[in-house]
Amino acid sequence: MNHDTAQLVARYNAFIHEGIPQLRRLGYSPTQFLEMVRSAGDAVQATKLLLASPRHTSYGFQRLYSMGRLADSVEFAALLPWFEPLFTPEEREEARIRLILHEFPVEAKLRTATASPPTWVTQGV
Repeated sequence: MNHDTAQLVARYNAFIHEGIPQLRRLGYSPTQFLEMVRSAGDAVQATKLLLASPRHTSYGFQRLYSMGRLADSVEFAALLPWFEPLFTPEEREEARIRLILHEFPVEAKLRTATASPPTWVTQGV
């Protein structure tokens, strides 16, 4: 893994973990996902496992859906343009399909997210 990819993996891991305290405050603790992250090695690999699952949606995805929080899902995170290099086109398409099937406004949410990207994206750090 080259330096840029390793740095992007670290940023993805941080992004995913930064959202967990808010989810816990809302009453959802992603215990199964965190176990998957530990087992897989990082949040990128855990996301890839979830996207490859023939079950299609995990308990966590369903829980976020019921909470109206699919913008906090790893499926949505995988679609953010700054994380695109971490996922294959097939993985990103699977993420997009899952969100669309759950009536999540993917394009509108991506437009909103890209309108105010993280500072490390705009500063090229």
